[in-house]
Amino acid sequence: MEKISNTIGLMSVMLMLFVTVGFAQEKKSLGEEVYKTYETSGVDAALAKYRQLKMDTTNYTVSEWELNDVAYRIMNEKNDLVAAEKVFRLNMEEYPEAANPLDSYGDYLLKKGDKEEAKEYFKKSIAISENSSVESERNQLYPNTKGKLAKLDNKDKQLDFLEGNWEVEETGYNNNVEAMKRKRNHKISYDEGGSALIIRYMNDENKLEYMRIFAYDAMDDEFDVAHINPNSPQGIQISQMKLKPKSNNEYEIIGHFNERDGKKVNMRHELVRKADDNVNWIVFEQGENDQWEKLYSMNMKKE
Repeated sequence: MEKISNTIGLMSVMLMLFVTVGFAQEKKSLGEEVYKTYETSGVDAALAKYRQLKMDTTNYTVSEWELNDVAYRIMNEKNDLVAAEKVFRLNMEEYPEAANPLDSYGDYLLKKGDKEEAKEYFKKSIAISENSSVESERNQLYPNTKGKLAKLDNKDKQLDFLEGNWEVEETGYNNNVEAMKRKRNHKISYDEGGSALIIRYMNDENKLEYMRIFAYDAMDDEFDVAHINPNSPQGIQISQMKLKPKSNNEYEIIGHFNERDGKKVNMRHELVRKADDNVNWIVFEQGENDQWEKLYSMNMKKE
């Protein structure tokens, strides 16, 4: 009987320890409690509830993400920008070394319509996240914020003046000497999401001959370009192009791609907007002795 009693007693202790550990691991969401208080009593009471509960780390999950979630819910679900700002600001005060509260406040400013101030907070967030020791800040938040800032600066739309249908007079060169001339059409548009510029090169019969897709890479401040030739067995070829505005109407594009044999080919493009409906586009290839040789030029007139 004594052995049985001891066994039962030991099992009871182990069960109590298991239950205790299980309960210890299940913490309540601090943010959920704060949000409930906001719904019933307003934002000031909600912030007071936060300050009260944040000391109880045994029973509540306390992190920047808790307040962050509350602020977004108030902004997006309740459309209460005044209350949301108070929560976003408190989160920045509570976590002054973190990048995400700054990024989130930038989102609030965009929602409010203050584009320029939003850009400043995105820049502050980037300054922290770029070389952060926190992996999620460095690898996830940093590129995401860079992308937001690039879009606010319209860097992904730097070539939007090319959108439209164009009649093109193309001249090809060999050793910088004119070698051929032809006419064709370019159909240039953005994809449905407005994130990639697509150039469709049409032949004399108005059939697709070649296609380029320009997608802006905010991390490297350049365009990734997919070259697609339906008649080529090589499939899709990828190049990178960095756009450098030289003036309001003049642009230089420096690009490079690798041929199938591994050889790197450097290209330079010069674009000049003579008018809204007239663009001159010249393409050069870097040859021997690093000299730029003219490959072809396009005089483009919008239909």
